[in-house]
Amino acid sequence: MSFFAKKLRLAVVLALTCGSLLAQDSKHAGVIRGIVLDATDQPVEDARVRANFTSGFSGIVPSAHTDKSGQFVIRHLVWGEWYVTASKEQDGYPDESNAFYSGFGPSLVTVDLGADNLEQFVIVHLGQKAGSISGTVADAETGNPVEPCARLQRKNVPRASWSGYGLIESKFHLLIPADTEITLMIWAWGYEPWVYKNNDGDDALRVHASNQLKLQIRLTPNHDRGRQPTDEELKKMRESGISGGGCDDLPPLR
Repeated sequence: MSFFAKKLRLAVVLALTCGSLLAQDSKHAGVIRGIVLDATDQPVEDARVRANFTSGFSGIVPSAHTDKSGQFVIRHLVWGEWYVTASKEQDGYPDESNAFYSGFGPSLVTVDLGADNLEQFVIVHLGQKAGSISGTVADAETGNPVEPCARLQRKNVPRASWSGYGLIESKFHLLIPADTEITLMIWAWGYEPWVYKNNDGDDALRVHASNQLKLQIRLTPNHDRGRQPTDEELKKMRESGISGGGCDDLPPLR
């Protein structure tokens, strides 16, 4: 079976699994309604709200967008405990269900749906406004774009990290936690790993809220450049964008 056929099969399995959570009999399904507010308790329009099932389901996350009054509704949710988060990335507010952004800090808005609680109303606040990094990744010799693996990590909370293929692309713009020391490693097949360091040699970048740090990442070819990766190696790297596989295997630094 080809890589793309397997990826399609995975998508079908995820859709069917998600359906088991969302397409429940109405007698065993719940509803979460609510409103999203900003730091001044004003309603937020067009925020994305996610309902995350606490039992560890990893598929399509049920979500909805807020209307002009900041209100939303997510229907057909299986009974059990959910936690609710809100984001508005176009305005610099990331989804804090990702621990890389929250740092395991803020308390989550939780909802317990069941026979006695078929519908729940919640108030959800946007998290802290983020900074961002942007730029390009390319071959240092040819200037050709490179699609790498990447790993971002909170320096003071190492387990709050985010890695994968496609996280940072050859041309990228990515929100990062504001006023937080973040380490960044980039690597790709046939190149030396690249680690962020500023002009003073510090290995952590730090960006204020709403500010942007521009990076021109140039990867130096190494002695493996002449050997083409095998199909299995390419598959592992691509699938890491879904499963967190190959890109979690950090390369050795020289």
